[in-house]
Amino acid sequence: MARRIARFFPDREIYMRSNGEMRFLRISSSLQFMVVTGLLLVALGWLAITGTTLLMRVEIEARAAKVASSAGRMEAFQSSVDGIAERLEARQRRLDMLVGRYFGEFPDKQKTALRVSANARLGDIEQQQLAFAGRLNAAAAQRSQLAETTLRRLGINTNPIAGRSRAGIGGPFIPLASNEAALVRLDQSLNRLDRLERTVLALPATIPASPVMLSSTFGVRSDPFNGAAAMHTGLDMRGRYGQPIYAAAPGRVIKVGPWSGYGNVIVIDHGHGIETRYGHLSGFAVREGAVVTPGQQIARMGSTGRSTGNHLHFEVRINGRAVNPRPFLEASRDVLEIQARVGQRLADGERG
Repeated sequence: MARRIARFFPDREIYMRSNGEMRFLRISSSLQFMVVTGLLLVALGWLAITGTTLLMRVEIEARAAKVASSAGRMEAFQSSVDGIAERLEARQRRLDMLVGRYFGEFPDKQKTALRVSANARLGDIEQQQLAFAGRLNAAAAQRSQLAETTLRRLGINTNPIAGRSRAGIGGPFIPLASNEAALVRLDQSLNRLDRLERTVLALPATIPASPVMLSSTFGVRSDPFNGAAAMHTGLDMRGRYGQPIYAAAPGRVIKVGPWSGYGNVIVIDHGHGIETRYGHLSGFAVREGAVVTPGQQIARMGSTGRSTGNHLHFEVRINGRAVNPRPFLEASRDVLEIQARVGQRLADGERG
């Protein structure tokens, strides 16, 4: 071993001249070997440290990228959760609004807190909302059936009112997700309920003169002037001169003044094709264009026009056709309950 070292690192002498004297520095083989070995060790150590540092940096950057990716996924997830929560909150607000508008204090009304927490399950909340929407749908259908039965009993065709006509409609079929479709069905049911109940509200169920003393009914009779058979298109209610006459339903006054045969007359449009006429009046309490409420005084009884004495000629017309007013004035409890409920709902909506 020593001979190999001596062959690669022979002893060396370095001569130096200083102040006229010759000196030399002897560097042995072992010293050279130690110096070279030390330098190699330093170089290897530097390379090891540099390599380790590079590996650590690469690992740190990889971990940082992984953390950043996880943070991105977490942020995306949180954003998605927040979006779902906002959608659920908006849906809950709409459900609460529909309950208040159509049902008042619905007995099964839910008050679900939709703030996202550690134990909140958004899927469960959504299912609860959809189940609640289904119960609202069933309640709306039940009330719609009651209103529709009431209208049909009075001879009113409910198909156009309930929106069942399919004439003049079309377009491509684009299905909705099941949860959105449930809310669309609820909207449709409530719109149908609204149309039917507003029509019931327009029914002339308030007695226009009190007390009621009928002097002639609806239908064929002998004309009071010539005795010939004639069609009487309303009810005659006799009373005293100047007696108050009341609106039979909410609506807008569309005619005030004389009209051949009726004498002084008031005509009120109640919407939905329903109209009432009040004839032989001695005076008026409203003007044309006025909006009236049930039971509001609109005129005074008289004997103007084709009349034999003080009385009110009261007519109900549906789509221009005269119908017997008596069934409307003898309204069942269902009609009055619906009218009271819808009237209150509309009044609350106007105040809100």
